[in-house]
Amino acid sequence: LAEVAEAMGLDTSSDRTLWRDRAAIELTAAVQHSFDEAGVSLADHHGESRRFLRFVEKEQAAGRHCPVDWSWIVPPISGGLTPVFHRYYDEPTDTGPMFRLDDQAAARGQGCPI
Repeated sequence: LAEVAEAMGLDTSSDRTLWRDRAAIELTAAVQHSFDEAGVSLADHHGESRRFLRFVEKEQAAGRHCPVDWSWIVPPISGGLTPVFHRYYDEPTDTGPMFRLDDQAAARGQGCPI
């Protein structure tokens, strides 16, 4: 970020100038612009935050809860401006690998039925 701030002519003499924040935002905007110019889709944190909350609503409507590590859902840039910031989530209780073999797959793995 220091190189970006320097190229932008930002005052980096103090954290109070928020130079890191400004440089990070401009760097993010530049990357998004480059993807747009190349015709490549790149999601932004505002749209993804809304999309995630729609997913949570669908899960809750189906009677399921959605355990989430807040630090993985809230974006590092402008997190407080996104709707995912302003809510609480159930903490994940199972933090190991989530590999589960269903009964049908296990039965198929027992060998050829012929």
